[in-house]
Amino acid sequence: MINAYPLVRGLASYIVPQKFFKRPGSGGTFSSEYCYSVWLRHLVQLNNCGLITSVHDIRNLAEIGPGDSLGIGLAAMYTGAENYYAFDVIKHTSKEKNKSINDELLQLFKEKKDIPNGTHQFRNTNPVLNNYQFPADLVSITTEDCNDRHQRIEKYLNDLGSKDSAIQYVVPWMGQKHGNVYDIDLIISQAVMEHVDDIEFAYAEMQRWLKPGGIVSHQIDFKAHEMTKDWDGHFYIQPFMWNILAHGRKYPMNRLPLSPHIEAMEKVGLTIKNIVPVISKNNFADRQTSVPGTVFKTDDFTISSALIQAVK
Repeated sequence: MINAYPLVRGLASYIVPQKFFKRPGSGGTFSSEYCYSVWLRHLVQLNNCGLITSVHDIRNLAEIGPGDSLGIGLAAMYTGAENYYAFDVIKHTSKEKNKSINDELLQLFKEKKDIPNGTHQFRNTNPVLNNYQFPADLVSITTEDCNDRHQRIEKYLNDLGSKDSAIQYVVPWMGQKHGNVYDIDLIISQAVMEHVDDIEFAYAEMQRWLKPGGIVSHQIDFKAHEMTKDWDGHFYIQPFMWNILAHGRKYPMNRLPLSPHIEAMEKVGLTIKNIVPVISKNNFADRQTSVPGTVFKTDDFTISSALIQAVK
C-alpha cells in the first residue's frame, strides 16, 4: 500500500539532512497557462452559483499558498482585481519569474484563449467546468485594457516589498500581524489547504480578513500525494508509520477529508454556498481509518477533491 520512495525518504531523513530530499519550488504555479486556467475556473464557478455577478465584485483578493509564482493573483488583476495579497509559508517565487508570467498572461488575455483543459498538463486540474470557452460574458476585456493592466502589474512587481505596492507578498504569513489586511472580497487557494496543520486557525484568520459578504474559494485535494498507490491509502496508515513518512516531506499533510474542512469553516462563521466534488472509488470499505481525532462521514470515503465556496 505504501509507496517505496516516501518510505525510504522518510527513514533516510532521520540521518541525512532533510534539505537533500526537498525538491525546489512547490510544483504548482510555474506555468502561466495553469495560473490562467485555475483563476478562470474559480471565477466561472463563483458566477455559476451566484456568488458574484460581475468581476467588479472582486476588488481585493487574497491567495493562500501561491507557490512558484504569483500568477493566479496576476490573472485576477487582469480581470479587474485592484489589490492582491499573497500569503505563503516558504518563499518560492522571484520578481523575474513573475514578470515572465505577467508577459505570458498578457498574450493569453489579449487572445481570450479558452480555459486550458484536456491536455496532459490539465487532465487533473480542478475545479471542473461544463464549458471551457473564454467567459466573455463575465470578463469583458479589450486589448487596451490588457496593455494597461500589464504595465500596472509590471510596476507593482517592481515595487514588490514596498508597503505601497498593490501586490503584497507575505512570507511566512502564519503568526504575523498583517496590518490592515481586511476588507477582502475573495480568498482563494488551489491544492493548499490539505497541507495546513491547523485549519481552524487558518479559516479563522480568513474570516477575520473578509469583509461582510466576502467569499472563500478553496480547491482542496484529499488524495495521498504519492504516499500510497491508492488515492485514499493515507487515511489507513497508522500514526507511527505516518510520522516516518511525513518526516521527509517538504510540506505537511493534514490527512483531513472533506467534512472537517466544512466543520471548521462553519465554526468560524463562514456559510457554505457551493461544493463541487470529485468522486472516486472507496478502496478500503472494510477497514477502519487511522487519522487521529478525525471521524469520517460517509462522503469522506469517496470525495477525493472538492471546491468549497463559502461566504462570511
